[in-house]
Order: sequence, then structure tokens, then C-alpha cells
Amino acid sequence: MAIGKYRDSPTEMDEHERKIAAAQYPEGGLVLGIGVGILVAVVTLEPLLVVTPFVGGLLGYGIGRQLRRQKVERIRTRIADGGSESRD
Repeated sequence: MAIGKYRDSPTEMDEHERKIAAAQYPEGGLVLGIGVGILVAVVTLEPLLVVTPFVGGLLGYGIGRQLRRQKVERIRTRIADGGSESRD
């Protein structure tokens, strides 16, 4: 669950990083991507069943990491601007 500069330890994370990391966006994206990859392979061509779950999983994980990074940055920007942190 690396966040920021590849920090895995929750004790090194601030409150917002821990909250967002707990949502597990990359992990959820991985599972969703694998499922979509299997569905695409079953619907189109069965030989793709070997490749598409891996591709879908990698894409889903990458999108989840990006979403997590954006949420952390959005909260940090809002706090730096003096706004409320409870919206995310």
C-alpha cells in the first residue's frame, strides 16, 4: 500500500494518507480490471482469456493508484488553501 514516496508504514503517513490508503483504490481497481479482462475475453475470443485478465488487472491497478494520488493531492491542496478536509 505504498503512498507518496513509496511509504508502506501507516505510522509514516499522515491522517489523510491513511484514510485514502484504507480505501484501497489500486487493489479494487486490480480486482475490477481482472473481472473486466475475463468478461472481454469470454465475450470476444476465448484465447484472449489467457492475456486479458492480466492486462485488465494491471490497468485497473494503475488507474487506482492514480486516483489515490489525486485524492491525496486534492486534500493537501485544500488544507494548504485553508479549506475543510471532510469532503473526501
